[in-house]
Amino acid sequence: MTRAARLLPAFALAALALAGPGCASLSEYRARGKLVRAGLGTFRYRQPVEQVWPVVQRLLADRGLALAGKDAEAVGQKSGPLSRFSSAAKETRSTPGGGLLLETAWNQYGSRWRAEAEPDAAGLRVVLTRIELNQQEVGSDGVTLRDFDMEFDLLQRVDPEAAERIEEGKPPAPAAPPATAPAPSTVGPPG
Repeated sequence: MTRAARLLPAFALAALALAGPGCASLSEYRARGKLVRAGLGTFRYRQPVEQVWPVVQRLLADRGLALAGKDAEAVGQKSGPLSRFSSAAKETRSTPGGGLLLETAWNQYGSRWRAEAEPDAAGLRVVLTRIELNQQEVGSDGVTLRDFDMEFDLLQRVDPEAAERIEEGKPPAPAAPPATAPAPSTVGPPG
């Protein structure tokens, strides 16, 4: 029996020993991703849009994404007058539902992001969407994918306790109920 033939079983056992923990950590990573996606799918921020939006802007800038106009100014990016015409980035604007929307410029990998924040009865819903460049029609949008990783990064910045609960598979604390006017009194004047 050759030396290689004698060592083959030892190499096979070593490979299995190394692959086992790798497979386990991959499974844990996938399980964590499922928990995070499920939690973010229904999560609503308790904080108002005015408090969350600057964190959205900073997160996008920290990821190296170019913003436009006042968004760029807010995070210390330079935005020249011609960038309005030559960039896909769009400055924050209001939505019909009272929320906010912005879009970044294309990055060097052919992706850009859309950030949307919409208040509803349960709180504030924030969705970050990655938009891939359409390779057949240069300059137009291709595939769009919700970016749960970036949304989770945002949640860790704005509400670390809620992020921890989602990561543990627990429901986040409920959002504060919307402010309502006091109910009218049913008691009449003294008679």
